[in-house]
Amino acid sequence: MVEPPGLFRGRGAHPKTGTLKKRVMPEQITLNIGEDAPIPKCPVPGHRWGGIVHKHDVTWLATWKENVMDNTKYVWLAASSGFKGQADMEKYEKARR
Repeated sequence: MVEPPGLFRGRGAHPKTGTLKKRVMPEQITLNIGEDAPIPKCPVPGHRWGGIVHKHDVTWLATWKENVMDNTKYVWLAASSGFKGQADMEKYEKARR
């Protein structure tokens, strides 16, 4: 679900090329699930999720902060997923009317 640890490559002559990307631990990950959805079991024994939120105005499923560029990373639904396609169809139908 998240990026594996390794060396950051960057593009071109990036100043942080070769920097170690650390392993993302479950405590760093926030999950975005529905209020009625069961909280997924953490796959790493002895660890817990960093947070659980119920944001209906966003489409990401999980988020964390990476250590090299200090950017926030997201896990999104695939564009071809049925759930995302259904929401898009409803939006287009509403605009068409």
